[in-house]
Amino acid sequence: MGYETFQRLTIENFDACTFDSDTPSLVFFAAERCNICKELLPIMEDFVEYYAGRLNIYYVDVDKYAELHRRFQLRGIPQLLIFKENEFKDRIGGLHEKEEIMETIDSIINKN
Repeated sequence: MGYETFQRLTIENFDACTFDSDTPSLVFFAAERCNICKELLPIMEDFVEYYAGRLNIYYVDVDKYAELHRRFQLRGIPQLLIFKENEFKDRIGGLHEKEEIMETIDSIINKN
């Protein structure tokens, strides 16, 4: 497994997959060189299966798409950005426990 688990976002498809999507989205901003990102990777891989059909999970390589990193004024990596109903909803920065991340995601995607 690894970063190939995720659909990758680019500058060209970012808005269509996040803001314009009917399904909530989580975007994993990371880099293959980042050790903390590597620690978060297994949790993110679990989420792909767990949230299948309820949440689209994407990866942005900040080394390739620094413009997206700047667009959202991210101060470091890893960063998780959650989008729902055509807007940015929340951000989770750094390494957190799986349950803590799930609590934040669930509070957003289950809210009507």
